[in-house]
Amino acid sequence: MLEPGGIYEVFPDTPGLIEFINHVRGNVCALTTTHLILWIKANQREWLNNYLATKQQSTSYDSLLRLLLRFCHRHGFSRQRPTKNKVKQADLAEVQSDFAAEFHREYIAYSNECVYNVDEAGIYYDMPSRYIWAVRGGSSKISSGEKHSLRMTAALT
Repeated sequence: MLEPGGIYEVFPDTPGLIEFINHVRGNVCALTTTHLILWIKANQREWLNNYLATKQQSTSYDSLLRLLLRFCHRHGFSRQRPTKNKVKQADLAEVQSDFAAEFHREYIAYSNECVYNVDEAGIYYDMPSRYIWAVRGGSSKISSGEKHSLRMTAALT
């Protein structure tokens, strides 16, 4: 007797992982493959250890990534670039003008000799992911708290 065709589902808790994906995306949060792996580590650690044990150590992580890629595609999710709302140039100019006025009001007590003009080279960290998982055909928007990277500027005097 022949087995029915199709793709064998390797993952043991398909409904749980799909529920997790839908929950995170329902909150308009970025969902990366790293989030999926962390969920698996927390909820299916024994399965993960057994799965990785069957793979060569040098390729086990890539195998897991491919498994999750196929899993997401099979269940109606696609990799997308997160979208952001663009700000008009006029609005940016207004913000810059407001900041300059506030800065001069705040620091008017300091003489010009006490103020350093620093050409900054910003260091960006906590960057949002380049690709996220979203429902195929659905929105790839993420919440405003996850859109912006943090920036640090170091000035040596």
